[in-house]
Amino acid sequence: MASIFSNRLKLPLHLVELLLIFAVLILSVIRMLKLPKNAPRGRSNTMALGMSAKSLIILLYQLLSEHVQAFKKWSSLKAYVILNALEIVFWAAVAFMMIQANLKFCEGFTCILTWIVCVLGVVMRYVNNIQVVAPG
Repeated sequence: MASIFSNRLKLPLHLVELLLIFAVLILSVIRMLKLPKNAPRGRSNTMALGMSAKSLIILLYQLLSEHVQAFKKWSSLKAYVILNALEIVFWAAVAFMMIQANLKFCEGFTCILTWIVCVLGVVMRYVNNIQVVAPG
C-alpha cells in the first residue's frame, strides 16, 4: 500500500506526540503532589497517568516497528489505525475526566494544571485523528 504520510512528515508528528505525552505525564504528577488537603480524591490524575503510559508504549511500538529493522516484522498498518483510533477515545476521556474534576473542585495552582492537562488531552485527540486518517 502506498504511504499517504511519508516518514519525513510522520516522524515530526510522532515527536510532537511524544512531547505532549511527557507534558501530560509531568503535569499530572505535579498536580498529584500539589493537591490541596481539602480536595476530593478522584480518578482524573491516575487516568491521565495511565493514558500517558499507554500512549508511550503505543508510540514506542510504532516508532520501533517503523524505524528499527529487527522490529519491522511486527509493523502493521491495521494495528496502527486501530491503536490510533482507540487513542482518540482515550484522550477524549482524559479531557472529560479533567473537566469533571474541575467542576467538582477547582482551586489555585492545581486548577490551572487541570485545565492545561485537559487542553493537552484535546490536542492529543486531534494528533491521533491525523494519524488515523494517514497511518501509512
